[in-house]
Amino acid sequence: MPNSYPRFATDTEQQTSVAIDETTDEKQEERWKIIAHDDTVTTMDFVIRLMITVFHKPHIFAEAIMWQVHNEGNAVVDVLPKTEAERRKNKATAAAWMEGFPFKVTIEKA
Repeated sequence: MPNSYPRFATDTEQQTSVAIDETTDEKQEERWKIIAHDDTVTTMDFVIRLMITVFHKPHIFAEAIMWQVHNEGNAVVDVLPKTEAERRKNKATAAAWMEGFPFKVTIEKA
């Protein structure tokens, strides 16, 4: 005889469902490029530290991005949904301002 009690989702099933919903929303949101710009004041060490702490880049990639910014004038740091791109841009700009650097980060549609 089949069980007539209602079946409730387990915690794991609920977490999976939420994770899938968040991923779907993120995929539907437009992607934006985060661009770092060169200046003559901001130190290379600060740019590397910013790439690691704000943009979660491994040290080797942080150095590569820093050198590209230095040599080419700018570099695409990441491509993210607009809300996350804006959040990281603002965090990077605030960190630069707090240390007295004019380091500029912008975003544009990917």
